[in-house]
Amino acid sequence: MKGYEINAAEVLDEVLKDRDYYESSGGGLTLSGGEPMAQFNFAKVLLMGAKSHGLHTCMETCGYAPQAHYQEILPLTDLFLFDYKATDPKLHRELTGASNDLIISSLAFLYSQKAGIVLRCPLIPGVNDSEEHLAGIAEISRRFPELRGIEIMAYHNLGTDKSLMLGRKPEYQNKPGADDIQKEKWLTMLKSMGCSKAVIG
Repeated sequence: MKGYEINAAEVLDEVLKDRDYYESSGGGLTLSGGEPMAQFNFAKVLLMGAKSHGLHTCMETCGYAPQAHYQEILPLTDLFLFDYKATDPKLHRELTGASNDLIISSLAFLYSQKAGIVLRCPLIPGVNDSEEHLAGIAEISRRFPELRGIEIMAYHNLGTDKSLMLGRKPEYQNKPGADDIQKEKWLTMLKSMGCSKAVIG
């Protein structure tokens, strides 16, 4: 394992080195993870710094954080890439260790505040790509029609080495990634359920 501690100002200094590129491409700062909201104070300070320099800001999040925290960073975040992993509460708990109640509540809150949101749905063949979950994604598209987009994130096993570095056994080490036929099947099913906004991310 390799790494080093860094403060928000140092991160921002590094980000600003590419400011010309952001201005020409329309890009900016994206907080990813892990879960950025797990380091809320750091994330907030970094977002404040980025906005003070006029940068576009984006955050990847699973929605598992207090509403008050989302309220605080909402004015600082131009776009949320919001994970939606499982519709069935029991399966969600089995896969992530937590209920999806707070996640759905966070999504509803951000939407009610007119946040920019792209829903990102990681699908693992035979694990969470059931017809029930696809119907759940379609239902969210109807409930929140102004979502900026819905991206289906097809499973791949590129994270196997990272899991091993962290001393964890990769849970789906031998599971093949989704092929083009499987991806097209997901999109066809979603469209048949009225979810025409979905694309492969």
